[in-house]
Amino acid sequence: MATIRPFRGIRYNQMKTTIANVVAPPYDVISPEQQNGYYDKDPFNVIRLILGREEDRYAAAAATYAQWQSEDVLLRDLTPSVYPLVQTFKDAEGKEVRRKGFIALCRLEEFEKKIVLPHEKTLSKAKEDRFKLFKATKSNFSQVFTLYSDTEKEIDRYLDPVHSTYPVIDVEFEGVRNQLWQVSDARVIDAIAAVMEPKQVLIADGHHRYETGLAYRDLMRSQNPNHTGNELYNYIMMFFTNLDDEGLVIFPTHRVIHSLPSYDGGSLIATLQRHFDVQLYPTPQMMVDALRRCPRFAYGFVSSHSSKFFVAALKDEASLPELVKDELPPEVKGLDVVLLHNYILRDLLGISQEAQEKKLNIHYLQSIHQSVDEVASGASQVAFFINPTRIDQVRAVCKSGNTMPQKSTFFYPKLISGLVLNKMEE
Repeated sequence: MATIRPFRGIRYNQMKTTIANVVAPPYDVISPEQQNGYYDKDPFNVIRLILGREEDRYAAAAATYAQWQSEDVLLRDLTPSVYPLVQTFKDAEGKEVRRKGFIALCRLEEFEKKIVLPHEKTLSKAKEDRFKLFKATKSNFSQVFTLYSDTEKEIDRYLDPVHSTYPVIDVEFEGVRNQLWQVSDARVIDAIAAVMEPKQVLIADGHHRYETGLAYRDLMRSQNPNHTGNELYNYIMMFFTNLDDEGLVIFPTHRVIHSLPSYDGGSLIATLQRHFDVQLYPTPQMMVDALRRCPRFAYGFVSSHSSKFFVAALKDEASLPELVKDELPPEVKGLDVVLLHNYILRDLLGISQEAQEKKLNIHYLQSIHQSVDEVASGASQVAFFINPTRIDQVRAVCKSGNTMPQKSTFFYPKLISGLVLNKMEE
């Protein structure tokens, strides 16, 4: 089902650049201040390709990309390869974790075929932006982060020996060590492709990039009278990691609410108490510890009307159909984020589905302390903290053919940009 192939990756010439200075986070998590910082950090930083600040940033990215290749700042590997990647980091408890995977091309398939599965909804604005970049550069610069199931860890048997050799890139970025290898042995690549062939691929992160890849493929196919299906534009660069890998970690993403015209924290708590057991705590850490002890449908929160911290836990799951009246499949209705978004945010606080999608009264943060500070400063009115979505829940939603609300998962760590790039035409 899933068709993967090696590719001639484009990588920074380490004789002319310092890798630590030229990599960057994914484009969609970079603030304007960070964007300026990466511009100032190094004239060859990948920010100039993935998120330019020029008036026509797409044309500027294409010109910069061509120049860097002509000047050998970027070099294309001579042999089609796959690129094993290991990321080493600390989890929420401070334990060292290694997430293993590999980068390769995957044939673009419509979601209806159930070969590549989405798990979150996407918005059109981000897809339009990436589509313009694809058209200008005829390349994709960042991997789609995907998952596959390999309980026997067959692929590990082919790639683990590689991990004991010297990597082609070894860079620490924002507390995460990224080690990249190049494998061009056709026997190993063919063996990995054979293991992957019957599998489904689940998009963990990068839905916009994948859907952009589909649109770009369709455009190129319409312009090519000799289309065969084997052209590079029929594929997109992916990072594949095993659902059963011990290093697969999902962090929660918290919701911070602001600019509501008639927010009343006391009234919110009184209403919540009809269906939730609400406990208060003196410190954020005590709130977090209490939240982690709750198996389902529980939310920590801090409100501008109080200096205390709260945990609201649903008293009786039998009340769920009464609170979430939407016609949703059970795999979706059973998610903590759905009860939060459809009942607490929409029905109690009055933030419509449209307003949520447009982020009119809501934004998302990974940091509990930053969320608390925003409320304490008066910049926001209330922040909600959730437990992370479980891997089995992600798998169940995808298998059912449904999607989750935006920001339901945060697979940590993010893939950094600048390790390996991919041309989508020869």
